[in-house]
Amino acid sequence: MAEWKEMFGLSNLPGFQRSDAPPLDVLWEPSPQDVVKEMLKMADVRSTDLVYDLGCGDGRLVIEAARLIGAHGVGIDLDPQRIKESMENASYAGVTELVRFSNENLFSANVAEATVVMLFLFPDVNLRLRPKLIRELKPSTRVVSYCHHMESWEADRSLKIRTSHLYYWVVPVNIGGQREGRIDGGDPIPLHLDLEQEFQRVKGRVTIGETRWRLGCVPIDGRHFNFSLRAGRGGLSLEGTVEDNLAFGTFGSHDTPGGSREWTARRNPATRKSLAR
Repeated sequence: MAEWKEMFGLSNLPGFQRSDAPPLDVLWEPSPQDVVKEMLKMADVRSTDLVYDLGCGDGRLVIEAARLIGAHGVGIDLDPQRIKESMENASYAGVTELVRFSNENLFSANVAEATVVMLFLFPDVNLRLRPKLIRELKPSTRVVSYCHHMESWEADRSLKIRTSHLYYWVVPVNIGGQREGRIDGGDPIPLHLDLEQEFQRVKGRVTIGETRWRLGCVPIDGRHFNFSLRAGRGGLSLEGTVEDNLAFGTFGSHDTPGGSREWTARRNPATRKSLAR
């Protein structure tokens, strides 16, 4: 069987706008097959993932995720002709039980269940979509865009592929605000976090007992963070995971493995700021 079904007909020419098509923000241009595979690889797509392709065109990306990896997929496109082609292609590839396609506007589509989101849109569409992705996707969801970045939401990684790039992000948890808690084990030690966040980068202050550390532009990875706190010649680390207003993890010395203590801290909800911008 050929790796991909050959397409024919004027309506399938890249960049062609049919007279009967709805007004589209992005004209269809199929991603090359080697790019599709690189996007799946960059996102580390697994069989347990639910892959959304926003502006799915002929469905090739979610179809390949299903065919090659066994992942479930959802393709969303405003053009009913593309949805029809996607369904035909899924049937041809034998993956109709793993994928579905929805004829709707990507700005109003429900994307909250996605664990991976794929994009091949236009620069202005990426920027208009950015607040929705940050607001609606779960922290740690992976996002890959072909050709176009998202300006001040800097990519966590990028890869040059021929004359263009792939961009990769992990949706960050909202860690900003003020949190009060304690470090357990022995005599509890008061813990205070006062953090500001710009997408996946955090700065602010950590106060443990009477000692205060200032953080400068530290990256976080999805729900997880590791703040290095210098203390004389040694070093301390505050590692943690964030679940909405609760943060928890371990605190200890870099030089004393196994000597860590558990901590918890809860955010004052009034200090939470939206990341959607």
